[in-house]
Amino acid sequence: MHKYKSDKDPIFFILHWATVLVLLILVWMALSAGSLLFIPVWLLILMFIVSTWYLTRYEIQGGHLLIRSGPLNWKIPIDRIETVRRKRSLSSGPAHARDRLEIVYAGGSVLISPEKEQQFLSDIKSANRKIKVDVPIVKKDPASK
Repeated sequence: MHKYKSDKDPIFFILHWATVLVLLILVWMALSAGSLLFIPVWLLILMFIVSTWYLTRYEIQGGHLLIRSGPLNWKIPIDRIETVRRKRSLSSGPAHARDRLEIVYAGGSVLISPEKEQQFLSDIKSANRKIKVDVPIVKKDPASK
């Protein structure tokens, strides 16, 4: 079993924690005003956002790519993965960096951003040699610095 944490870049850090701050301010304002109506909703959103920040990871295990981002999970059979390619995006998904890998598989695609990208690519390719890896510009792994 191989586990990889999500890479985190400064843009996502700022967006993420600014959202958390706004939600905390909304909860505080509602408590100060005595209005408890929206507090449970804001707290649920807050828990979701914080859990995705700390609990986003990718695992190669038992012939599957398992992706977890907070309470959300994907289980992709590695033998159904067709292509892994570079994609730069701010769209939502189980990744906290703009430089991402798009995993294209029979039935869809998902964007991820493993910290140790080279190791991830090597491991996924060794699990299924048929995967086409189209990642021309490879980020430096934190371990190689």
